[in-house]
Amino acid sequence: MYYGGRGQLLEQMIEESNKQYSLQQIAVIQKIPTPVKVLNVNNRTGRITNGFYDKKSTVDYIGVFQGVSIAFDAKETSVNTRFDLSNVKEHQYYYLKNWSESGGISFLIIQFTNLDESYYLPFEILDEFWTNMLSGGRKSIPYDMIAKDRYKIRSRGLIFLDYLSIVDDVLNEES
Repeated sequence: MYYGGRGQLLEQMIEESNKQYSLQQIAVIQKIPTPVKVLNVNNRTGRITNGFYDKKSTVDYIGVFQGVSIAFDAKETSVNTRFDLSNVKEHQYYYLKNWSESGGISFLIIQFTNLDESYYLPFEILDEFWTNMLSGGRKSIPYDMIAKDRYKIRSRGLIFLDYLSIVDDVLNEES
């Protein structure tokens, strides 16, 4: 099965949202590239013709919003009833865990593609289900645990996925 384009639309919407956040001076959020070891480059075109991923990446995005560091990963699923934890790599989970424990905010953006719905999943919920999975519990998070109205990501003006409005709510709850 080919997975090459999986997640591209979601990432494009996040990238456009991040541009708007920057233009409106709301936040600075950057996509983190996956480290690649280049073996061969076409000297005429400058294109990489051979290479491999050098090491495991961290997460898709990091940044600062209202003076607080945030880190998150974007995930898509075509399953309507749950989000499989196998979509999260172990190193991504631990990166988000360390970020959260260091005082930052970490989360996932999960898009249910068939339902055309996107949600903010706080690290605390991911952590609860991950820990239970390691103890022999379920290997997924049920849709109804994710699909809370307060975590539904909506568009606002030129911002396709206004996930920072939810982060703002989380920050206000904590203060």
